[in-house]
Amino acid sequence: MSQTENDNVRPLILEFGTDTFRMGFAGDDFPDIIAPSIYVNISDYLFNSDIINGLEEIYTNPIKSSELVGHEALKYQNILKLHEFKKENNYNILMKFFMHYYFMLKIPQELQFQQPLIILSPFHTSEIEKSKLQEIFLNLLNFPSLMYLSESQAILSTLQKASGVIVNMGETYTYISSIFHGFTNIMARDLFPIAGKDLTDYLLSLIVSKIGSSKSIYIDSMIAKEIKEKLSLCVSNPKEEKRRVKEGLTKYDRIVDLPDATQLKLNLERFLLSEPLFNPKLIHIDYIGIAEAVSKVIKTWDRENWESLLPNIILSGGTSLIPGFNERLELELQKFFSDKLRSKIKVIAPSGRENMSWIGASILYSKDQLKKGWIVNSNNNNLKFSSED
Repeated sequence: MSQTENDNVRPLILEFGTDTFRMGFAGDDFPDIIAPSIYVNISDYLFNSDIINGLEEIYTNPIKSSELVGHEALKYQNILKLHEFKKENNYNILMKFFMHYYFMLKIPQELQFQQPLIILSPFHTSEIEKSKLQEIFLNLLNFPSLMYLSESQAILSTLQKASGVIVNMGETYTYISSIFHGFTNIMARDLFPIAGKDLTDYLLSLIVSKIGSSKSIYIDSMIAKEIKEKLSLCVSNPKEEKRRVKEGLTKYDRIVDLPDATQLKLNLERFLLSEPLFNPKLIHIDYIGIAEAVSKVIKTWDRENWESLLPNIILSGGTSLIPGFNERLELELQKFFSDKLRSKIKVIAPSGRENMSWIGASILYSKDQLKKGWIVNSNNNNLKFSSED
């Protein structure tokens, strides 16, 4: 087998995030495909199509399917209703989505569907979801094998650590998990109820409240999400900063040009939008703040283990990119530990952490540490599990 053929039958690493899909060959530095996990139905208009003639002519390319996925779907976000196939558990679209991007890898036809698959899996992935994915990839598409790899394990591998607390902050889920010297504890984890989408909704409500009825502008959740990603901040003392803004501080002032040619001035909204992470009651969620949630995960372990976990609190996921969040979390964590332990608290915010779990899986493969846990396609639809599964 030539080197080119070897490269094309390396395992593919798949990450089916609720907001972003990532796919690429194990051993590479970065995923080949990064795409929004969305689709549209070409007849599902945002408005009544009966009153506008010729809507079918708006499509840039001839449509061969009733659905468009990923980047193609995003082109029509102002015309068609966007759907999130992962959130909807729509496995038919998930398969179409995968196939669309799989063929973009330009794998020679004779080597297609011969790659083992590594599927990144957060701890809250259900057995039903796993069985659905096995049905698609082993039974329907006939890939040779797959494995489910813990996202937490992959994230730790990027930093070459055996112990740590992972705070993985996505668009739909935020989860806190922990590993101590390679061991997990099912009690030492938490599915935190606030994620990126909740912060986007909160920012939108802050903007609407600020504008009131005095000004008419066009802004929706997609625009609010873009504003959040470009302008969000997290400050150590929001009450003090809010007071200073009201007294005339212009440090946080930014002007946003909206699609309808109007302008929106933002200031304190930029840092207030992240506050629900520390006080979920702001958005009517009865839950502890993220700092206390992290501290509870750590305290689930025996006390003698805390000193190994506290310096290794690792942020990952796109929502963790909010500037200042790591410093604020580190400050808030001080409230839950003794003076002796406070100096050991360290929140690590690695660069590129939005792709951290995919990169970690690739590193594990490169180090030849993914030999066990494979589910093998037996060609007669009876799945064989390895002894480590």
